[in-house]
Amino acid sequence: MKKRFQAELMEGHKGILAVLVPFNPEVAFRRKPTRLAGRRHGWPVRGTARGVAFDGYIGERWGRFFIALDERVCSDAGIGVGDVVAVSVTPSAEASVVAAAVQQSRKTTQPSKARPDALPSAHPAMRRG
Repeated sequence: MKKRFQAELMEGHKGILAVLVPFNPEVAFRRKPTRLAGRRHGWPVRGTARGVAFDGYIGERWGRFFIALDERVCSDAGIGVGDVVAVSVTPSAEASVVAAAVQQSRKTTQPSKARPDALPSAHPAMRRG
């Protein structure tokens, strides 16, 4: 179920560096999103950005899908805002990937309401909001 795409690295709200995902992960991965921190949800993924490995998630806000890339990934990949990045992602339910997704999601703005059909996360970090 690996998906590959290219996208421009952009700076989003709160200074988050992210790429827009050109597909709907619910359709592509055939699964509902997972509850993350607070009211957030997303699809935990293991991936690469310009060949540099990362664990994170595909988030959804304002009708768009995105992947936030942390400073380590951007630095190791030698990418900055405006660069086009080759990205490859595979959905993952591994505990370490979900934990990374929960932690990373705390840096993004929460939606006003939690998505009611998001799958529960058994990860303890999710319960801390």
